[in-house]
Amino acid sequence: MFLWLKGRFRKTTQHISRQLVTFSRVFLHFDFRSFEYISNLTVTSREMPSNVEIKAKVKDFETFKRKAKEISDSEGEIIEQKDVFFNVPQGRLKLRFLQNQPSQLIFYQRDDRSGPKVSEFYTATTDKPDELADVLSRAVGEKGVVKKKRLLYLVGQTRVHCDEVEGLGCFMELEVVMKENQSAMEGEQIARDLMSKLGVEEADLIKEAYIDLLSTKTA
Repeated sequence: MFLWLKGRFRKTTQHISRQLVTFSRVFLHFDFRSFEYISNLTVTSREMPSNVEIKAKVKDFETFKRKAKEISDSEGEIIEQKDVFFNVPQGRLKLRFLQNQPSQLIFYQRDDRSGPKVSEFYTATTDKPDELADVLSRAVGEKGVVKKKRLLYLVGQTRVHCDEVEGLGCFMELEVVMKENQSAMEGEQIARDLMSKLGVEEADLIKEAYIDLLSTKTA
């Protein structure tokens, strides 16, 4: 029985290793001596895509959603998300569980400050998120879980998120998806203009990620 289980575990981890083949830079500083099957990874992209982001606490969620609906001229899209965060020496690494579509492993880096900020990221998709989560938990440890109901609106090149976060409350995020050769300053101006139209005030802005707010709350 032990040999059979060992064989099954090896096959599973080898499969996950192949899924991670585009994601090696995330693990450059990790010690995987006990997980050698994912030690030789390569990445296909040499440039990190980037967004300019704003996050804020929302006092009147219904009013904010109404404004987002009017500005986007759409009903929005409801997305249920569960993000499992893992311990990494720099940036943040999360596995996003999505319904009716492949899940995403996302590594991103951004300054922890309020107001518009550039977020650089890598993503890889997986159709076996539970197995991947198990491997990462064993390798580097789980930091925490964020569950949220997201209402997504699109305004030009900006994603407007209306988030109801379990254990935290209601928030908004703006993600300006940067175009090629577009400067961070241009992205920040787009974010600030939309922030003004949506009635978001400077005092409402927050610098922390949801996982950090949850960690502080439960500490």
